[in-house]
Amino acid sequence: MAMKDKDASQSSILSFGKRVRKEQPDSGEEKDGEDGYREARARAREAPMLDVVFTDGRIESFDYSLPKRVTFLPEGRLILRFGGDSIVVEGANLARVREQIVEGRRRFIRVGTEAEEGIKPEDAPHIEKIEITEADS
Repeated sequence: MAMKDKDASQSSILSFGKRVRKEQPDSGEEKDGEDGYREARARAREAPMLDVVFTDGRIESFDYSLPKRVTFLPEGRLILRFGGDSIVVEGANLARVREQIVEGRRRFIRVGTEAEEGIKPEDAPHIEKIEITEADS
């Protein structure tokens, strides 16, 4: 039986489709890709330094590669040690701030205003005071 031009063109289209069709990843590969994307996105948000912003506009920056210890006190205090310098942060609901600092994701901390405190949700972090003690040089 001879093949007609119409049959030949349909056959070649079908074989071309088979050659260029991409294999679909199984759900495991897709999930690994999503996890990798989320991890890369989280790493892209990591800050190389933590800025401490004061109400007078002064900013002190601390290198995230230097933290020696972060202490969380549930009564509303964080103690951050960068090299020999210490930063004491006082406020309310500071657990999330501590977590972000420990993970290197917090870009800055700053003293909040009374007006901000009044409009924040009750469980939102609020920093009332920041004090830096420099190491003896």
